[in-house]
Amino acid sequence: MKTKYLLIIILCILFTTQIKAQPTITSADIITGTFPNTAVSLAPGAYSPGSGGANITWDFSNIQGTAIGATFVWGVCPGIAECSAFPTANRYIALIDPSTGTQFPDKNMFRLTDTQFEHLGARNETMNFTYAYTDTPIELIFPLTYGQSFTDTSSVTDNTITTTTNDVFTADGYGTIITPAGTFTNVLRVKKVSTVTSSGAGTTSVTEMINYIWYKNNRETIAVFSIVNLISPVSAPQSSNFQYAANANLATENIQVEKKPIMYPNPVKDGKLWMSIPSNTKIKSIRIYDMTGKQIFAELQHQIIQIGGKHMINMQNYPEGNYIVNMETDKNTISHTIQIRKSN
Repeated sequence: MKTKYLLIIILCILFTTQIKAQPTITSADIITGTFPNTAVSLAPGAYSPGSGGANITWDFSNIQGTAIGATFVWGVCPGIAECSAFPTANRYIALIDPSTGTQFPDKNMFRLTDTQFEHLGARNETMNFTYAYTDTPIELIFPLTYGQSFTDTSSVTDNTITTTTNDVFTADGYGTIITPAGTFTNVLRVKKVSTVTSSGAGTTSVTEMINYIWYKNNRETIAVFSIVNLISPVSAPQSSNFQYAANANLATENIQVEKKPIMYPNPVKDGKLWMSIPSNTKIKSIRIYDMTGKQIFAELQHQIIQIGGKHMINMQNYPEGNYIVNMETDKNTISHTIQIRKSN
């Protein structure tokens, strides 16, 4: 009897140890600081996010594609002017401008509690523009561990455009992830499937976004694998994206990092869509489609307006709504969904 009892004790200890090996994400893991990342643009279907399950190893060490470095600031409210637009916010996230080292004016505002991480909206002090959710989306619930799932619905109305998002979260795996920056053990993967419906100005569009997010205790997000599919009224495959926390001390020779064209602002309120193009990139063509799939704009390189080293497309005569901008360069093809919103 004693031998059997001892065996039971040993099995219980082993079982308890295995359970403890499964990572659990809590509110304490949403830390603040400045975090460099690398985002890699991938051709649709070129890479798989990998399967879910227990003790999985996800190996993205040799992932290749067009990459761009980005540094994020996870800050605390109060502390910046944008916090006053969201009195309940206690966290914000912003990008760092690599040319100046300062924060970009767009700040995403959040509320962190012991039970959830909630996205309140965004604020741009320079443009005096606030984007506030009427039904705020939940980014995470706490504590979160392998096998848990939850759903959430959020909405926001900006001028005449109402966007509703249905999210399904599943903590579908845990184990080890290998990126070009290193190997990270005891990570939890969360699969987030979002169905985004935008209605207004006589049109309705539906987009599906699937994000696989790897979290690790006591540090920033390790990696995100994103897949975007335009569903209706036109089906258009988009590039996948893999973003990972960078480490300057580790080699990333498998990735050729280069700057990508940037389109801004979004939404377009004054009818002018600007494009910042790296000096080593040449535009071959730009085409714009409405949400029915009809091409409404086509320009060749020599026809695009250049002002002060930047490029601009005049969209003042286009009605409010969502549009797909397709830019072909000598390096790749980039697609963005932009919104035209008339100034008040």
